[in-house]
Amino acid sequence: MKRLAFVILIVLMAFFAFSLVCVWESEGNEFSGITNRLAKKLAGEIKKSEIENILSDPRVALQPELLKKLDAKGKRLSYFGPEFGLLNFLSLWRGRNVLKSNDNIFSGIEKRYGVEREVLTSIFRIETNFGEDTGKYRVFNALLTFSILKNRRSEWAEKELVNLFLLSSRNQLDILNIWGSWAGAFGLCQFVPTSFLAYAVDGNGDGRADLFVFEDAMASAANYLKRHGWKNSDSERKKKAVFAYNRSDEYVKAVLVYAEAIR
Repeated sequence: MKRLAFVILIVLMAFFAFSLVCVWESEGNEFSGITNRLAKKLAGEIKKSEIENILSDPRVALQPELLKKLDAKGKRLSYFGPEFGLLNFLSLWRGRNVLKSNDNIFSGIEKRYGVEREVLTSIFRIETNFGEDTGKYRVFNALLTFSILKNRRSEWAEKELVNLFLLSSRNQLDILNIWGSWAGAFGLCQFVPTSFLAYAVDGNGDGRADLFVFEDAMASAANYLKRHGWKNSDSERKKKAVFAYNRSDEYVKAVLVYAEAIR
């Protein structure tokens, strides 16, 4: 009986070992596949050897648990609920303080882009709670996960991954040291890589756009809204511009209601 149990144990161990090898090989094949796709899309900008070096970095890791967040996206907290606390006393006080403390910065942005400072402050509050929660995930790993593990965002994520390579290369950034949300957005006002390349601007005159710098983040958000049709005198164009920023009717309502509340 003991001998039979021993044989069964050996068989089970061999099976699990074989399974692990298969998983490893499958992941390896996936990395090989995405390496080739990235190399093709980045040809002329980034060498395949550089892509391979990045993917072999020990900081690179798939995070399959993020797929659960994708499935639960529709269950997020209400902006107007007590837990998010958008309109509570402290939230409103802090928003007004941001306006007061950065009057000169906002004056310049309003003159250049024609976007109200209260709306920019509202986005700052809603996206990252005034910069306190810019995200705890490596943006590279989040986008790599969505690119490789098949889901409804795979195609989108791979495009964002390509643009993450581009923005990190052009701005001489460590691609694996850009931290953001589980969905791949980063900075004080949460841009995805494609938005960074299209709309990020230098707001403080130092020659580079850094979305973790207040002036740059506010100017970039203003540029985004302007480029999507923002007009102070047209409420419908305001709504459409904010909707382009985040395609949620509740988000649009939250941004505009908070902006009005801190005037």
